Amino acid sequence: MKVLVVNVGSTSVKYNLYEMDTEDRLAVGRAERMGTPDAVHIHEGGEVQVDGTSVSNALRAILEHLTRPGGPLPDPSALGAVGHRVVHGGEQLIAPTKIDDKALAVIDDCARFAPLHNPVNAAGIRAAQQVFPGVPHVAVFDTAFHAQLPPHVFTYALPHELYTKQGVRRYGFHGPSHQFMALSAAEHLKTDLSRLKLVTCHLGGGASVSAIDGGISVETSMGMTPLEGLVMGTRCGDLDPAIPLILARGGMPVDEIETLLNKQSGLAGLSGRGADFRDIQTAAEAGDVRARLAVEVFVHRIKKYIGSYAAVLGGPDAIVFTGGIGENAAAVRSRVCEGLVYMGIALDEEANKTKRPSDHGGIVEISQPRSPTKVLVVRTDEERMIAREVVRAIAGTTGAIRSVRKRPIPIGVSVRHVHLSRGDADALFGPGYELTKKREVSQPGQFVTRETVDIIGPKGEIHNVAIIAPLRNQSQVELARTDAFTLGVSPPLRESGKLEGTPGITMRGPAGTVTTTSGVILAHRHVHMSPAQARDYGVADKDMIKVRVEGSREMTMGDVIVRVNPEYTLDMHIDTDEANAAGLTNDSVVAFDGVQ
Repeated sequence: MKVLVVNVGSTSVKYNLYEMDTEDRLAVGRAERMGTPDAVHIHEGGEVQVDGTSVSNALRAILEHLTRPGGPLPDPSALGAVGHRVVHGGEQLIAPTKIDDKALAVIDDCARFAPLHNPVNAAGIRAAQQVFPGVPHVAVFDTAFHAQLPPHVFTYALPHELYTKQGVRRYGFHGPSHQFMALSAAEHLKTDLSRLKLVTCHLGGGASVSAIDGGISVETSMGMTPLEGLVMGTRCGDLDPAIPLILARGGMPVDEIETLLNKQSGLAGLSGRGADFRDIQTAAEAGDVRARLAVEVFVHRIKKYIGSYAAVLGGPDAIVFTGGIGENAAAVRSRVCEGLVYMGIALDEEANKTKRPSDHGGIVEISQPRSPTKVLVVRTDEERMIAREVVRAIAGTTGAIRSVRKRPIPIGVSVRHVHLSRGDADALFGPGYELTKKREVSQPGQFVTRETVDIIGPKGEIHNVAIIAPLRNQSQVELARTDAFTLGVSPPLRESGKLEGTPGITMRGPAGTVTTTSGVILAHRHVHMSPAQARDYGVADKDMIKVRVEGSREMTMGDVIVRVNPEYTLDMHIDTDEANAAGLTNDSVVAFDGVQ
């Protein structure tokens, strides 16, 4: 499935084309100087002038480029969907949404909350629908990731009727970026996102901080509009609400006040040197007093929010930075983290100065190994996150949001165990005996029983071997190689159920013994997937894939069999020998590394 992600702004049209089966980025580009007849289309092949007097003209030029002979989209019908970044969805559009007239009406209505963004977003959608007809168009909202903010967080201390009648509340923004940071952190820390408490910092021309608990945004710095919160490039962030009232009483028109707060304040207003943080930082280092103050105010506001969100979370597991400033300004990260030892943060100053996410797969850890609270820097990819959400809206898949960089697969260490037939269960436990459940295993419908058996080979015995139910047509014993040495048997490496030519074994239970003539195997490592997850990973049943193990025992495992079934959930099974060799446990993940 190919997905085109479009982000239409007031003076630009940015796009990314993805092949979502593999998540390869096929094309990236932008049209700039929109609104003028001499706009330019900048793409991987160079720069060409286009008619930018309308968004439709620019999109047609982009389509022509993508569908050129030898281009990434030679057949326009191969396009599966178009995804649109939309800033504000209000309370009605809180998930990736297929665009129809009703959805567009809500986007238009939410322009009162985002007057600088939603009108151009809506215009871009309408133009794209004309240029790319016959394919679904999906809106992905900056506000959606924050849709589960609790009422005590999103409610302003204003008359409640303003919320119920006019929707005046906090919404939050930069959702795809905060979501991407959270998922990246979970993958890097090799744990499920549901177990993590994170403070994520998107620091760029626009800037925001979020508190994320178990994958859910529970606090965020931006409010009803992107104006609230941190100091930004040209936005003031938090200020006394009486200030615009005083300005208005002094004769300043409302439009001028809005321009002042949104376009003339922030770092630009403080420094007098524009909104580019690199210029401000250079001036500050050269002794410019206003530039130095701008940096100090910027850093102080970030640190204040991190501290307050740490209190909300009860202590974060990690602080995550991204954005143009968050990714590239080591001095800002250092100053933000300075003095936060009480929060468990110990920054590795050398790593902070030298490590770049772009050189390390998109994420680096810049805290000291002993730091209880990790500090991470992520190269955000909002467009890829939007493309994943588009697939989720179109195909209904959930696996697309599990991985963001390396497509992690959770590990299930498979200890020695047996599967019994009805006849063998009767011989071992008595006629008609029903095995009882001890605990569930990762795959639906299967469970470890309270009952166990002993297995006996020519050279030794292993006691209390687990049984996994339900019963099967033929008994099967799955061992690790060291178990086989203990027992004195030599089983082959096989897929489950392929038992022809395998050795037998003796099993002992409380009611008797059974000696089988076959059924003992070394289980071939494999990955269980649902059909939707297989589509997300771009694989099919019986494919052989590679996975990468990271950490102190980094390695690549090949010949991993993919097993696809609607009843399966994502899980890779390896035996105890393989797990010990790779330093893996049931809490580990490995990275999908492609089809062999």
